[in-house]
Amino acid sequence: MANNRTVALWESAYNLQKLSSNGFSYCIAKSVLDSTGTLVYNMVWQSKALAPRASVTWTVQYGLNWTLDIPVGNAQVTAGGIWQTCNPGQVFDLDSNGLFQPSAVASKADYLKIGKNGYHYAGTSGVHIIVGVKTPDGQFEPIYVDTTELALNMSSWYQPQEKAQWWYEKGVQSTTMITGAVSAVCDYDLTTPNPSTNTYYVSTTYDYDNGDWTTALTPPPQASVTGMLGSQNMEPDGSSDGLDGSDLDKIRRDVKEIMDILNKISGDKVQAPETIDYFFGVLIFVTAAAALHGVTTIVNKLIDKGYGATATFTSDKKSATITITPPPKLQGLLATGGAVPAQVTADWNAAVAADSVDKPTNGGISTTKS
Repeated sequence: MANNRTVALWESAYNLQKLSSNGFSYCIAKSVLDSTGTLVYNMVWQSKALAPRASVTWTVQYGLNWTLDIPVGNAQVTAGGIWQTCNPGQVFDLDSNGLFQPSAVASKADYLKIGKNGYHYAGTSGVHIIVGVKTPDGQFEPIYVDTTELALNMSSWYQPQEKAQWWYEKGVQSTTMITGAVSAVCDYDLTTPNPSTNTYYVSTTYDYDNGDWTTALTPPPQASVTGMLGSQNMEPDGSSDGLDGSDLDKIRRDVKEIMDILNKISGDKVQAPETIDYFFGVLIFVTAAAALHGVTTIVNKLIDKGYGATATFTSDKKSATITITPPPKLQGLLATGGAVPAQVTADWNAAVAADSVDKPTNGGISTTKS
């Protein structure tokens, strides 16, 4: 449906390994304006197992239910009634049997309203209202529970929002109360569509090392670190000569380590590569006296990591050039025109940006495309 909202999650092999080893799961919540006009996130709508790709989609259709008790800890909320579809501006009463009935109470524009509560259970004075959202399979799932009890003959109203937030947390189930996120939280507003596609969509990925989220209006890249890179170049026997997600992650970490070494010996005067094809097949000119002493160390480090690397000193020994060549798996991508395909370059640029050290290149070490 054109009115559906979708949050698409994608993760690298490196991130998945880190998250999995620490027992994390992906959590997403939706917001509701309560009767005081406060924007509230108080329930884990969905908790999903780790995967390279996962998506959460909902329909802009909401419903009401109720529960007698607020769940404690990791207990899931238990709905006591039958879900009642409720559109903004509609009003329903809760009768003595715990069933929703059309109400004669005045409506409240843009809100789902309980006109009057007529239900309570022995030992209780009322209920807690649940707001749910409809999933593509036509079922309602709780996204919010009012922590204030709705006593007999009382009224309340709620306005679901198309704002969501997501994070990683340990040992949490769907439809439990939010007790505090472990990772950073990403907030996103899907109230208005993407003007270029007229769709309500966002893709997102987490950077484990930096502890932050990235969002985009476009689908996850096909050549991203999800392990799909190389599937476009299958051999007759079904093998792939391209790079997979773990390859890209390894190269990214290697690049960062090499850049750290270069910065250490050159007095923080190295600008990290912007794209993968810029790093491989480049000449690194070493001119600072302090840096010259580290040339052999750099070359040996590159060779140890499986890259081709050579160093050439000028006759006066005042400068040196290090030439870096890519590992075998990457050579095929670099072979055509000497450059990585544009999509891969864009993916790499996004992946390495967080690791890039923005240093001036006025002396010490500089890089240039060969």
